Amino acid sequence: MPTRSDNRKRSTQGTVASVRGSVVVAHFPQQLPPMRTELRAGADEDVVIEVITHLDRHRVQGIALTRTQGLARGAPVVSTGHSLHVPVGERVLGRVFNVLGEAVDRKDPVTGGEWRDIRQPLVPLTQQTTHLEIFQSGIKAIDVLAPLERGGKAGLFGGAGVGKTVLVMELIHNVAGRYEGTSVFCGIGERVREAEELYRQIQEAGVLDSTVMVFGQMNESPGARFRVGHAALTMAEYFRDDLRSDVLVLIDNIF
Repeated sequence: MPTRSDNRKRSTQGTVASVRGSVVVAHFPQQLPPMRTELRAGADEDVVIEVITHLDRHRVQGIALTRTQGLARGAPVVSTGHSLHVPVGERVLGRVFNVLGEAVDRKDPVTGGEWRDIRQPLVPLTQQTTHLEIFQSGIKAIDVLAPLERGGKAGLFGGAGVGKTVLVMELIHNVAGRYEGTSVFCGIGERVREAEELYRQIQEAGVLDSTVMVFGQMNESPGARFRVGHAALTMAEYFRDDLRSDVLVLIDNIF
């Protein structure tokens, strides 16, 4: 994966044709960047755009993953030559990331190492297991009344203040203790305050070192919230497939 540095190869250059909220149309006089390519726009290249479709021979339409304030028609656009990637591996444990794979926990930035495309190939049906196995959560009420399937999915619904976060914390703690596994928490549309509180609670519970947190917060662009789930799943799949670790993926919320 190309490292995130100022030396990224620029394979294609163009200009912004229109900006409508988070939807950006860019004009490229020569070669069009491929679908799903990451673009950088603006004088400081601080606006990140993902190519969604080709409108014609010279125009692409993309969704902005960062704020588009200040981005105007005629602003320069450059193609990074690669799609969206996030860091993977044990080095991401205990860290907090955004949809671009950038650390947002005020610690040292994560550079180098392996980065992976947020869209990984699906596991072939021939390699998927059909064996039913119960995942022991360690919470008796869940294991008896609503047991979780290993490799399956479960939804948790409830209003504010009913204890959803308490259950999440207990699940993360039990996965780390019982299975020596990893938990990946993905916050989609979370308030900044809620994300910060959850981080402190996980830290105080002593399970931060076995947890990865990825956020597309409420104050971020719709594009960031749209893609952050893919970023979190890419990190989780690395632990599952490459490190052969038990992984608990928590997504709050799915809207």
